[in-house]
Amino acid sequence: MKRISFLLLTIFCIVSSVGHIVAQNVQSLEMPRLTTQKPEQILQREVYTVSYNNKTKCPNWVAWKLTSEMLNGTASRKGVPYYDENGNVAGVGRLSDNMVNGPYMTDPEAMKPRQEGSDYRDGNPLRMSHGHLCPAADAKVSKAAMNQTFLLTNMCPQDRALNQNDWEYLESRCRGWAKQYGEIYIACGPVFYDDKPRVTMGHNKVRVPDAFFKVVLYNGKKPKALGFIYPNNGESHPLSYYVTTVDKVEETTGIDFFYNLPDNIEDLVESQADLGRW
Repeated sequence: MKRISFLLLTIFCIVSSVGHIVAQNVQSLEMPRLTTQKPEQILQREVYTVSYNNKTKCPNWVAWKLTSEMLNGTASRKGVPYYDENGNVAGVGRLSDNMVNGPYMTDPEAMKPRQEGSDYRDGNPLRMSHGHLCPAADAKVSKAAMNQTFLLTNMCPQDRALNQNDWEYLESRCRGWAKQYGEIYIACGPVFYDDKPRVTMGHNKVRVPDAFFKVVLYNGKKPKALGFIYPNNGESHPLSYYVTTVDKVEETTGIDFFYNLPDNIEDLVESQADLGRW
């Protein structure tokens, strides 16, 4: 997608319902922007950024830069949630008991209505999994970062078989690419097709995605990018089955990715879908 020229170097985003403001540098290559009107609340985390939508109660997108160094951390998902000496959840803050459901946590900064643990526990006839967008294995750098991947603003209802198989395999391949190239840029999120019946889950009516997208960029000497779209079902296919262009993902989602690249590079890499180059 062609860049929409503008000169802003910094945007300010409300990241909580009480008006807490954080500066976000839009030069970060992983940061996309919406090209269609949707509710959006930007929430900045230690290793990722989320665009939260309180209409779907899911993220619009989650984006992060994944480096090989990030994969050498020692924090483990087995200890989540990690608490500090004051009884606060590290990297999250003070949570009441009803905001913690096993390792999964209601995000205290998310504008209501929002996902809560009871949506998965009591109102989940489809038996959907908590589908991480930024995976825990990408956030081993600290206990705070690990905790933050278990916030429900980093989750979508995801088919269990997809969560444990094909989607997990893509996450693993991304970590392999980060080790191979030193760093890559990733954005992912849910896909909602307006021509399909809306399926919701739980008393907060969390919308169940029809599919999931992921885009990956390597911005080295020979930049390249890939897009992926995964139907939210239990089917299993080779990785190549899900590959598409970033342009196609943009068309499907109404999101502009990697717009801070020079136009000629952006146009080239977003039109390619060659898994063999990776």
